[in-house]
Amino acid sequence: MLIKRWLSSLVDRATALVVVVILVVSLTVMLVGGLLSQRELEQQAEEQVESIAALVSYELDDKLSMRLSIVSHLATNLTMTERVFRDRAELLLARQAALSYLFDGLFILDADGFLQAETQPPGLPKGLDLSTREYFERISTLMTPIISEPYISSYEGKPAVMIGAPVFNHDQRFIGMIGGVMLLEGEHILKKFGNIRFAQTGYIGIATRSGTTLVNGRIGQFMVPLRSENPILIQAMDGFEGTAKTDNGDGDVTIMSVRQLDQAPWFVAAVWPAKEAFAPIGRLAAWAVGWPGRCC
Repeated sequence: MLIKRWLSSLVDRATALVVVVILVVSLTVMLVGGLLSQRELEQQAEEQVESIAALVSYELDDKLSMRLSIVSHLATNLTMTERVFRDRAELLLARQAALSYLFDGLFILDADGFLQAETQPPGLPKGLDLSTREYFERISTLMTPIISEPYISSYEGKPAVMIGAPVFNHDQRFIGMIGGVMLLEGEHILKKFGNIRFAQTGYIGIATRSGTTLVNGRIGQFMVPLRSENPILIQAMDGFEGTAKTDNGDGDVTIMSVRQLDQAPWFVAAVWPAKEAFAPIGRLAAWAVGWPGRCC
């Protein structure tokens, strides 16, 4: 009765209408503001992942470029006869001891792919036939410096990558190759990038466009097949670059940013699980749900 009596007045009805309008407008503004804030937070998260992927790819490219340049320079300075190249192989490598901080081992192979010298202990037998290795076949065919596909090395079956260059005599005839090997689980380059973490749960992955994971920072795996259930990774094998939400293969949504390398047919993926990346959005939503009761 009190409400009916109160609403019987035109002024009171107008006042009630104004109150309702104010409440509706306030709720609308709050919801729109929440949606805008959510999108802004998503954009910020995406930009952070993009920046990390760009920085890692740039640094990895730079380190690979430096090593490729050094090996190429060494090969150029080894111009000599094939016989001298074979006979002096161990001495030639001994003079490059300072490069141990860049590689896990240095190799010299002759024109037939037989090992003539190497620096990595415990030591491989001289004359070991490595002619069927992908890196030797490419170098002896293309006659150009290369960064190899990952392979299982002769060192206790550890996965590795070879950076190698052809060596020529004074007549520009191929007489062999020199190369520096990097074990994927070694302390040079790749493992370091795999150990990168950002925020609490973000990590880095590095893979080849041929479909092999060089480093998986989330689970610490090296040289395993790329997970075919992740569409972004499949697109990255075809040269895709960009940022998108995706599934990590275990049912967890992530933000992934992919950058292709210039020095090798590889790509870098910076991955940030959505649970952490969008945590501020969750807190915002929880605040919005509890907002009507916050006045008391």
